[in-house]
Amino acid sequence: MEPQKVAMSIDPSGGGRDTAGVIGGFLGADNRVWITHDKTKAMSSAEWSRTACLLAHETNAGVIYVEWNFGRDMCTLAIGTAWEALQNEGAIPKNKLMPGIDAVSAKQGKLLRAEPIAQQMVEDKVRLRGAFVDLENEWATWQPTDADSPGRIDASCVLVYGLIPEANKGAIVHAPLPTAPQPGQFGRGRGGQVTGPASAYGRRIGK
Repeated sequence: MEPQKVAMSIDPSGGGRDTAGVIGGFLGADNRVWITHDKTKAMSSAEWSRTACLLAHETNAGVIYVEWNFGRDMCTLAIGTAWEALQNEGAIPKNKLMPGIDAVSAKQGKLLRAEPIAQQMVEDKVRLRGAFVDLENEWATWQPTDADSPGRIDASCVLVYGLIPEANKGAIVHAPLPTAPQPGQFGRGRGGQVTGPASAYGRRIGK
């Protein structure tokens, strides 16, 4: 499956939760969103920003969607700082431009945000390209009355809304980027399109 637009999404740890959602994927030529990576785990801001930058480099992502309800401008600053540090360490080539950052703000509760994405899965518009047991389990067991805030679900919602804007319907809105100078350089503009290698195999997540 040839990627038409490669992206990744971050749901930073915050609001009493230490799990940061980091999800990678792409919009395919079949107009489906394919989820290719799940790096979600308990991480500090320094850890999730480095993890996200390494994944963006690995997948050649053109845009990083980050939910900034918690942390605000510090989220985008953390990504820029991590990218620059990884370049200085040699983990990312010096001449590689950082993907564009698209900061989004959630305007609806989790039920209203997650239900449309669950429907996209049922309609086979979102597929997993690989085995993602934890992600599947969270989607299968999470209830809107749960007290916790699963980072995988939040990050995968942001990814799908970013890659299929017509599914959004006000669930998230694009937040203004900080005007202060950022470490590193923003590479491609918001929503820049790139291609990248496909991996593993695909299977339907909707049952």
